[in-house]
Amino acid sequence: MTRVVKAPKERKEELLDTAMRLFAEKGYDNVSVRSVAREAGVASGLAYHYFESKQRMFDEAIGAYSRRCAEGACMILDDNSFSLDEKIDRAIDVMADHDAFPYREFFHENGEGTLHDRLSLGICEAVRPHLRSALELDAALRDVASDDADALSSMMVCACIGLASGPGMPDEKTVGTARRYLKALVAEFRR
Repeated sequence: MTRVVKAPKERKEELLDTAMRLFAEKGYDNVSVRSVAREAGVASGLAYHYFESKQRMFDEAIGAYSRRCAEGACMILDDNSFSLDEKIDRAIDVMADHDAFPYREFFHENGEGTLHDRLSLGICEAVRPHLRSALELDAALRDVASDDADALSSMMVCACIGLASGPGMPDEKTVGTARRYLKALVAEFRR
């Protein structure tokens, strides 16, 4: 086998992508650091150089996948060509499109609730600072204080966890409910 030299960051990302795919295909218990290394075509020692244990590899893989799932919403929330209302509507649309999430079946299978919750929390952690910034910008444009932006961004993203949970969720009715209540929270923020 010909050795391919890659930058450390690129190699680590490759290992994380491989790990996430294998965890989703085979389940946590059926994947090892060695099997991820083998699948990625690297020596197991190199994989252990980046990840001291399978748990550490899994934690980082879930974190990387959470951030990837949140990218679309974060880009929208950071786009200052949209109003806050437009940002929220568009972010809901992006996050409601489950086809955009490559491992959705794994996280929504029966018995994977803990992993789904962990992924949901990771997505919330990734989205929250972007939503907080969007709220702060809205307040600044209205020339008012944004003291509640941090608390409100936490409430808004965490409230959506339950709405997006479970097979087939969110459905159209749930998306409508999310829009209605998030708009009410934004209206209260603006008062």
